Amino acid sequence: MTKKVMVSFPDEFLKEVDRIADEELRSRSELIREALRYYMGARQRGVHPGDLPHVRAAVESMNALAQAVPGTGEDSAEDVRYWRERRR
Repeated sequence: MTKKVMVSFPDEFLKEVDRIADEELRSRSELIREALRYYMGARQRGVHPGDLPHVRAAVESMNALAQAVPGTGEDSAEDVRYWRERRR
């Protein structure tokens, strides 16, 4: 049996999901299902994305940014875009 769920994504994230799905000639749902299967398989094998050094470094950077500038509290991706633009 198949169930539908509602998931919210930031606009830019969803655009990237759609771009990849189009590029791979599949639906958004198929792409998201595959990504979740991959993630769940990694967890079953004892691999947690947060354990990977590059993921940990990214999270630490985001935490440092959140400490320095609290941001909007709504959308961290929006805050990152703001700081990237300001850095240019």
